[in-house]
Amino acid sequence: MKSLKAVRLPKLTAILAFETAAKTGSLASAAVQLSLTPAAISQQIRQLEQHLAIQLFTRSTSGVELTPQGSAYLAYVQQAFETLRMAQQSMARDKGELSLNIFALPALASRWLNPNLKQWLTQYPDTDIRIHATHAPVDFNRTAADFYLAFGDEHYPQQEKVRLFQDWVFPVASPELLTRPWSEGKKQINYPMIQVDWGKEGQFLPDWHEWLLSAKWLQCTPNRGPIYNLTSMAIDAALAGNGILLGQQQLIKKELADGRLIQLSKHQLPVTKPYYLIYPKRTLDKPRAAEFIQWMLSLC
Repeated sequence: MKSLKAVRLPKLTAILAFETAAKTGSLASAAVQLSLTPAAISQQIRQLEQHLAIQLFTRSTSGVELTPQGSAYLAYVQQAFETLRMAQQSMARDKGELSLNIFALPALASRWLNPNLKQWLTQYPDTDIRIHATHAPVDFNRTAADFYLAFGDEHYPQQEKVRLFQDWVFPVASPELLTRPWSEGKKQINYPMIQVDWGKEGQFLPDWHEWLLSAKWLQCTPNRGPIYNLTSMAIDAALAGNGILLGQQQLIKKELADGRLIQLSKHQLPVTKPYYLIYPKRTLDKPRAAEFIQWMLSLC
């Protein structure tokens, strides 16, 4: 059995041709992206297949389709390319280029940061913002992250942190769902109740049982409704009229302002853990880092 050091790797150009063809599903499209001819792309992929002694694609007049072996190999290729891209970002960070790498929980990235980002881009057009949405804990020593928009700060005792806000939840719904008048006085809800399941973090997010009890709707029990593990998907479900939602105030400001969601009750409960901006001390050496922190605080 050959040692790992003895294994000869394929040419990087051939691997890139394979990845691009896999993403586009077409040799011609891959050729356009890589500024090559379809024949050159096809030749590089065949050389890669010969090197690996496997068939990566099945070919037809409509394009190319990954074989099971090709799909398995693509997963490794994409992971390797992502590592290389992260390394390049890290090198750019060390050179002090005008860029900030923002890691964030998906809902915070899409529902809180994105709606306000135009303000930052207008004020600092010379600074690139790279946003990476993730639920995974961020290791600042192993990633290019400069900042992380996090739920709670207990996992980052060695890092710098700024408290952003503590959110609140209250019932909201699309006006298209409300075919019957909403009457808070009757203390009765006749609509599906959208649930959000955060797993182990769910203890910090009030659910319908808690809200009904706190609102003293003691005769009302939660109705069945779709359950989502992502807050952003639950908000999309409410917008689509799939039920009523205990919406987080900071994440649905735009939808409330433009009338796509309606607040059904003034009674609200706090999300019992604040959101934080987490960053290592080295981030402050980067241009615009201090300004970004101040801008974040201005949004709260």
